[in-house]
Amino acid sequence: MAYANTADITTRYGDDFLAVIADRDEDGVLDTVSIEDTLADASDFIDSYLASKHTLPLSSFPKQLTRYCVDIAVYWLAENAGGLTEEKRLRYEDARRWLEQVSKGGVELLLAAVDAEPGEDTTSGDVEISSSVRLFSRDTLQGF
Repeated sequence: MAYANTADITTRYGDDFLAVIADRDEDGVLDTVSIEDTLADASDFIDSYLASKHTLPLSSFPKQLTRYCVDIAVYWLAENAGGLTEEKRLRYEDARRWLEQVSKGGVELLLAAVDAEPGEDTTSGDVEISSSVRLFSRDTLQGF
């Protein structure tokens, strides 16, 4: 599942920007296959981090994943097209660091509230119970 598409790149950066990094043969036409392949690769890269904490594929995802998918894909497209800048590299590094934090549990991916409208109740009504190992029992307190 791709977390972004060509329209997401255009929305964020504009048509002219995409023409610079994604017109491989310089004929004035975007190489959409190259763009879509790079977005799929970026999505797979993201999944490699998410897989440690989440069941894939995600049924829905926050827009933050779309932004990071775009940043990763733009970095890779620019790298291949010779249009790499410090800003693109920094955005890529920021995305990678954030994904590392998600995989380590330092950042929580907010999946439950993705489809909810502001103010809408996002609880499912299901109860989940978890506990730690019991510290005190008849056996462990026997000498007291």
